Amino acid sequence: MPVKDFTPPRGMRDIDVEEMKIRRWVIEKILNVLERYNFELVEPSPIENLETLEAKCGPSIRDEIYWFEDKAGRKLGLRFDLTVGLARMVATRQDLILPLKLCAISNMWRYDEPQYGRYRCFYQWDAEIFGSKIPEADAEIIALSVDVLKEVGLEDFEVKISSRKLTEGFLNSIGIFESEKIEQVLRIIDKYEKISEEEFLNELSKIGLKGENLSKILGFVSIRGEPNKVLNEVTDLLGKNRKALDGLEELKGVIDGLKAFGKDSKCVLDMGVVRGIGYYDGIVFEVYDKVGVEVGAIVAGGRYDSLCKIYGRDLPATGVAGGVERLILTLRKANLLPKIEKSGKVFVAAVDGSIRGKILELVEKIRSWGIPADFDLRQRSLKKQLEYANKLGFNFTVIVGEKELEKGTVKVRDMSRFEEFEVRLEKLKDFLMIKG
Repeated sequence: MPVKDFTPPRGMRDIDVEEMKIRRWVIEKILNVLERYNFELVEPSPIENLETLEAKCGPSIRDEIYWFEDKAGRKLGLRFDLTVGLARMVATRQDLILPLKLCAISNMWRYDEPQYGRYRCFYQWDAEIFGSKIPEADAEIIALSVDVLKEVGLEDFEVKISSRKLTEGFLNSIGIFESEKIEQVLRIIDKYEKISEEEFLNELSKIGLKGENLSKILGFVSIRGEPNKVLNEVTDLLGKNRKALDGLEELKGVIDGLKAFGKDSKCVLDMGVVRGIGYYDGIVFEVYDKVGVEVGAIVAGGRYDSLCKIYGRDLPATGVAGGVERLILTLRKANLLPKIEKSGKVFVAAVDGSIRGKILELVEKIRSWGIPADFDLRQRSLKKQLEYANKLGFNFTVIVGEKELEKGTVKVRDMSRFEEFEVRLEKLKDFLMIKG
């Protein structure tokens, strides 16, 4: 009889105790920054109607997500990001006061090819501003992203900023107007950093572009650098196309906002950044760690003024998302992950089984003081209990015996210093608080 395989499905994985501690630390750091920026935490539905997920990206999104029919025959899908759910959520609530700042930290699912730093189920943090058209809202989102990365200890990163509106206007200026063709070109531009120049030009040729347009697009997406220099260089290429000029003005406004926030030192303008997801229609940006570039973008986002309208309410919006797993990989590569102390603080050990009821009473009392406490669930000898407490990294072991209880005392062993103290029961709380 063949052995059954009970490992997780391809692209899925278990999260163990040690990684969960790191995740909690990272998430708490992110939440600290989100709170400082006055974002409110919410949780959009993890399952959406399939038509909700298809509303902007079309039926082709089915190839990239997990979707299914439920028992009633309804077509549903697991969310592939948090932006769609938040946009749908806000668009269907007329009672919300604008502008509105919402954030979420949760998991999502994509049917991608598993690879380094990419899983089919992964966690993201997300922050969105609904109801503001001004460039300062985009600058706020980028400033928030910079502060999140600094909060977890990263310093050597780069924020690449561009504008899909500007890029689309540029494509209009060289004679490309058809929306489907523009979307095809943008998807190829999104791969520019990942493929060779020859492959890039071949991809453009396959969709019918040729001659001078190939070299113009290549020249445009190659432009990157210090904001003022890039803005001047791009201006010379745009002519009088209204859409492109509007995108250029928005970019200038964002850079001015970032300078006012004091967050412009990490920023460059990069015309090769367009973001692959189809709902973006304005400012876009991606953040890369300079040491761990192979991890991919650790934070990315942009403006999507037309998405809420699809769900019934015309609202401008801008936002950002960052992968928790990618961020942890980046921090590990930079040796920036903290040493997380064991969560179990106090272990209560019984000298023998005759006082187990007293042990439970004492454990409950220690927990009521707000101190994590645990006890032996296998009725082992005192020696085995102490070995267990040591292996699990408890800070203190409270040793309880009949003789000690008669005197109203317990022995407390400091597991890291190998010291032992006799402590009166009425003084135990103070002792643990001071020593801990």
